[in-house]
Amino acid sequence: MAARIASGGPDSAFLSDDIEVVYQISLAPSGLTCSPDGHWILSLNQTEKPRARVVSINKTGKVDPFPSLGMSEALPDEPLPLDAVEGMQLDSNGVVWLLDNGRRSEMSPKVVGWQPDKNRLVSVHHIGQPAAVPGSFFSDLAVDPDSPFIYISDPASGSDAAIVALDRSNGLARRLLQGHPSVVPDGTVPLPLAAIGSSTRRLDGVQTLPHSGADPIALDRKGEWLYFAPLRSSKLYRIRTEFLRSPELNREKLASHVEVYADKPPTSSISLDNKGNVYLGDLGARAIGVIEENTRKYRILVSDPRLVSPNGLCFGTDGKLYFFSRSQFAGPESLSAKTATVSVTSSATAEHSLYRMKPLSSGRAGD
Repeated sequence: MAARIASGGPDSAFLSDDIEVVYQISLAPSGLTCSPDGHWILSLNQTEKPRARVVSINKTGKVDPFPSLGMSEALPDEPLPLDAVEGMQLDSNGVVWLLDNGRRSEMSPKVVGWQPDKNRLVSVHHIGQPAAVPGSFFSDLAVDPDSPFIYISDPASGSDAAIVALDRSNGLARRLLQGHPSVVPDGTVPLPLAAIGSSTRRLDGVQTLPHSGADPIALDRKGEWLYFAPLRSSKLYRIRTEFLRSPELNREKLASHVEVYADKPPTSSISLDNKGNVYLGDLGARAIGVIEENTRKYRILVSDPRLVSPNGLCFGTDGKLYFFSRSQFAGPESLSAKTATVSVTSSATAEHSLYRMKPLSSGRAGD
């Protein structure tokens, strides 16, 4: 994998000044967070079968396997190999939580907590049945700041999509809201398949997008509300986390607490700032949009033709909003002559970029 520090190029004159390219990278990311020292941590798309599952990139562009070479590359003698990491998040204690859905090699899905500054494993939680179902494809996670819970989105096969609540204090994982309208894909919502890619054709000839159920998921600053939605949906939903943590609520009672929060475009990533504004990667408009807390109305903040598939929204230690995307203008011609290149496992031409922009308000670093 290569990471290049970029600062413009011949096409920059007609591109947005509101976003900035930080790195250009040769393999597709699937998740993004940061470490306490400001290094970026990227999980790599399992469909490309990268040697490293997760990498860190420092401020000079140096790329290293994360958390270790053995874990990242799933070496034969590694006791805790990573397989297919999707969502990641840094918590307030400096722990990076990695969601490994295990679908690359059909391993048991798990959540791994790693503390980079002490280079140590904090905990690992394997997720089995009934929290996981045969079609599970755990996609994203949200770490509760004030309780030992982690909430996980599972688009699964569509009709069996759900939210999973993992209690780290005892390892219990419960599958919630399975099949509810707030988590299953809405077939009436058109999807920009060319922007997302990886569509498949059913036996009847209809193009479909796999794993288009519950996907983007995020908590507010205090951890009181969980925001979530199917990728293929025109609605953003939320529910109070106190209800997700309560094992006494039956299926119907829990479902009654789900709220429609706002209208939204198809998106696979959301993040909230400290004032409750919800940022979205707009897959159809090649844009980053926002639902402001005081209006609950969606609007585009910045659009740019380079943002073929904006994803991985995450706040940095500098208070800015970061995200990655495939780039329409990928290749050496879009890089500055002063670009620095650092290669670890691949010399492939960069086709993906890490961007940053100024949000309406700052948010939690790594979230």
